[in-house]
Amino acid sequence: MTIPGISPALRERRGTAGRLPPLACGHRDPLLCLAARPGPSTYGLTRAQLASEVARCRGRGRSEADLAARFNVRQAAP
Repeated sequence: MTIPGISPALRERRGTAGRLPPLACGHRDPLLCLAARPGPSTYGLTRAQLASEVARCRGRGRSEADLAARFNVRQAAP
């Protein structure tokens, strides 16, 4: 049985993943795992660059809750 819209390569990948033992996260296909845990990030910016980006986002009307979810605002504090 074929499922419309699924490429043969994806079907083959799913079949192969089903034959592998589960990873530590519980998935059998590593592409289904998150590359990084969700949460605040500095995006590899320096402290000054991070503070500038947070200030720019504040200037565009972002809420403090949104900034805290996207950036480590404590690290951006002068």
